[in-house]
Amino acid sequence: MTLRLSGTPLLLMFLAGCAVGPDYARPNLETEVPADWTPRPTMADVLPDSSSESGAQDNWRWWESFNDTTLNSLVEKALVHNNDLAVAAGRVLEAEALLGGAKSNQWPALEVGGNTSRNKLSRSNNTPFLPSHTNSFSTNATLRYEADLWGRLARGKEAALSTLLASEQDRRALVQSLIANVVRTWLEIRELQMQVELSDGTVLSFTDNLVAVRNRYQRGLVTALDVHLAGQNLAAAQAVGPANRLRLGQARRRLEILVGRYPSGLITASDLDKADGTLSLVTMPEPLSVVPAGLPSDLLERRPDLAAAEMRLHSTMARVGEAKAALYPRISLTASAGTSSTELSKLFTAPTNVWSLAGNLFMPLINRGATQAQIKAAEARVLQSTAQYRSTILQAFSEVENALDQDHFQMEQEQYLIESVDRASRSVDLAEDRYMRGLDNILVALESQRRLYNAESQLLTTQRLRRTARVNLILALGGPWDDLKTDWNQGAEK
Repeated sequence: MTLRLSGTPLLLMFLAGCAVGPDYARPNLETEVPADWTPRPTMADVLPDSSSESGAQDNWRWWESFNDTTLNSLVEKALVHNNDLAVAAGRVLEAEALLGGAKSNQWPALEVGGNTSRNKLSRSNNTPFLPSHTNSFSTNATLRYEADLWGRLARGKEAALSTLLASEQDRRALVQSLIANVVRTWLEIRELQMQVELSDGTVLSFTDNLVAVRNRYQRGLVTALDVHLAGQNLAAAQAVGPANRLRLGQARRRLEILVGRYPSGLITASDLDKADGTLSLVTMPEPLSVVPAGLPSDLLERRPDLAAAEMRLHSTMARVGEAKAALYPRISLTASAGTSSTELSKLFTAPTNVWSLAGNLFMPLINRGATQAQIKAAEARVLQSTAQYRSTILQAFSEVENALDQDHFQMEQEQYLIESVDRASRSVDLAEDRYMRGLDNILVALESQRRLYNAESQLLTTQRLRRTARVNLILALGGPWDDLKTDWNQGAEK
């Protein structure tokens, strides 16, 4: 199913041309919005100039910029097999069906039918010349049409169309969120795989240290305390491995659910690690170098969740006109034509033809208070939807600013951690050399080893968070993402 969303405001205005009730207009935000995002030292690296070739592009499959074939395959599987996405598509179909029903209410309704009956008369009426049994056969076709003078049906159609457009934008927002979740989970899996490798390597290194300390103890160079301290260091490092493997299994299960698989959470290499029949190397994908440029005001057009909130506001406002139209007379026309006969063989002969034409006027008088209450309730829902729309916009601005902060500070933190790892590595070499020469006790060497492991582990986490920050920024900016890029200036309803 393809839905052309552009040109929607003009279409909805046309539907409500002569209808009672308020016509839709985008509400003011009632908050001063800056012309650009809050400046940060790394903004030039994050938001390139919009004229740059590396800036925003239509249908940009941004996740492919990680150059990870396994990740690309997982995204494609999620878009096909994710159950939440199937639910959202079902909601679009439901809204489309309801719109079809609202459209049909504006057109004449034709019904055809037939009837046959056989009756027995009572003998007590003393009418011997009448037959004891009578037959009746009839056919008829009835045409009904409501003259929508006050736009009640038009407002209903307007509301249904807005609901359909909102459900489609919800589906697009879910596509964006699903892709981001797949990428973020995959980055977490990659980090945890590298954490497992780091902890396993640390265990091997600490095992060698324990062997070396035992040899020195057996030669009488150190006391048993050194052996116990080295053994405790090794046991602490060994305890990290199970924790990392537990988190890795949990992350795998989350990813398997996203792609519609049974959540086995296998720790060993599985087909989640396979791309084109080969095993992917356990490396962290390179961070995205650029993110599409944009201004705060662009979010209203780019983010599907904001478009969905606006369409729901439009639908709620159209329901006000629908409620107000109930105060006015409702005029309908009914035309009926058919045949009626007591004999089936004469049912379609000329003398049996019957017809009728009727006009109906319905005007609420006594119970207008209930209608007024419905109008007030509809207007109250407009106030709620307007406030929700403004809140959603402010939340969207906050998400972008937070993502920019995260990107900036994670990049800064990564640089410091790279230096920390380098200095910790040099410290380990010096401390171990001084211990082996008897210049320092073992505590200095063990502490330097722990510091190096902690710095390396923290660096892996920060590298993953930096890449996640770019994903969050793309999600907050609203794309571009898929082939259903919204264009409010061209196109028409499906």
